Amino acid sequence: MASQTDPSNQANSSDPNPTLHLQGLAPEVVSSIVNHVDNFSLKSLRLVSKSMDAHARRKMFEQVMLTPDEKAIARWKHIAESESLSILPRHALIQTRDDPNEEYAEDIPGEVMEEFEEALKALSKFPRLNSLQLTFTNKCAGKDNGDWDVTGVTESIDGRVEILEWVLQAIKDRMDVEGASRIRSLTLRNLQNAPIDEFTDSELFSTVMQQLDELHIGMIQEYNEHGPDHDYNCVELQTFPGHLCSKWLAPVAPNLRALSLYSATDNWGCFPGYFDPSNISFPKLETLSLGYYTLTYDDQLDWLLQQKSLTKLVMHNCMIAPLMRISKENMSQWNTSTRDWEPIATNRGADDWCDTFRYRGTWSQFFDKIADGLPNLKEFCFDYVDCWGDGEKTPYGVQHRHDHSGATVFSKRYVVFNNGILPTHWPEAEDDGRLETYFELEDNMDTPNFHVEFLEKDKASLEKLLDKCRARREGNGI
Repeated sequence: MASQTDPSNQANSSDPNPTLHLQGLAPEVVSSIVNHVDNFSLKSLRLVSKSMDAHARRKMFEQVMLTPDEKAIARWKHIAESESLSILPRHALIQTRDDPNEEYAEDIPGEVMEEFEEALKALSKFPRLNSLQLTFTNKCAGKDNGDWDVTGVTESIDGRVEILEWVLQAIKDRMDVEGASRIRSLTLRNLQNAPIDEFTDSELFSTVMQQLDELHIGMIQEYNEHGPDHDYNCVELQTFPGHLCSKWLAPVAPNLRALSLYSATDNWGCFPGYFDPSNISFPKLETLSLGYYTLTYDDQLDWLLQQKSLTKLVMHNCMIAPLMRISKENMSQWNTSTRDWEPIATNRGADDWCDTFRYRGTWSQFFDKIADGLPNLKEFCFDYVDCWGDGEKTPYGVQHRHDHSGATVFSKRYVVFNNGILPTHWPEAEDDGRLETYFELEDNMDTPNFHVEFLEKDKASLEKLLDKCRARREGNGI
């Protein structure tokens, strides 16, 4: 009998048929390997053998996609009508455009949108679906929007609500199909920050949302490239945080195990509208992910610290604003609280049009609160991710919440707000932490580099938090 170390019993790296060795592995190992194979190679793998075809097909058709495009609609219907393929998809991707980020496009013909609506009804023909992602375009028109859009891709509030109704109706219809799995996870990309009470108060909304275990929302706000100086006066920025809490989160909170709240590109949570879910209980919540959530008050994370069931917390592009310059008009319009803020003078003395404030909260303080306040936390992610990616790294977004698991004191973790600059009122720090406020502090004092100033304390507190998470994972935590 040959020895176990006999080279003849080992896979040769130069073997011209490595797939033969792959077929000899346990099915779960093969399945894990196939999960990392690109689609082009999967097509070739299907030709190797029946067993490889089964693995490759499972991977190729685990997601099914629908857009208002004739070819996409035809492929969706083909998979839905196939007995062998319709049982494979676990996740449905639905988009209102082929490319949600395109700048200009022709209007979609009415007959194609009718086919799109009809195709959605085939959702019930995919019996094993358990998650669905709906993606709108990244351009939206607000309540008081003028007739300025010439891109062909800006979607109105009413148009978005209509598609939401189509999708939720298709999900509800599936619930009556014998043997069909429930859709437990819903991801909404580019959900407009507009209150839509008539829709969220409907029986359809209540029925579908209450069956969810996971809700992941990527929010977007109106942007007028011809007049961005007025964007922060859009009423939705003031009213949506309250609507988000009362209409979207409160009804589903009792059942949620995972929740994600991301703003697509803008800092949020503090003003113009204050996000306050402190009166909502999430008794089963295990994973919470936040994107661009921005802190300007000492108690702003108290609602999060109430969720004692949390085992994983993800904070992407989350920041603290130590300096804020807000117009007096907006201070009044937004009814902004100045608790925890100190008025400071600029080099020009008191400005007639704005007020300038200093907030002294640091990440070290918040890291310590998280470490001590969440007794079951085992994973903590804190990182900055570029919104567009860098060619290698997956870009920021609610759909990529699991793709970035680092924990680092990134240089952009402190930010400023300045009501008087464009195109953004939130200029982020440079890679070395330097902040450009675009206003001079009193006595020509330079703007502090908060990244450098608080680096050691923030790092120490982050390490303490990570150590506690590690100890809990290893069974040594308390």
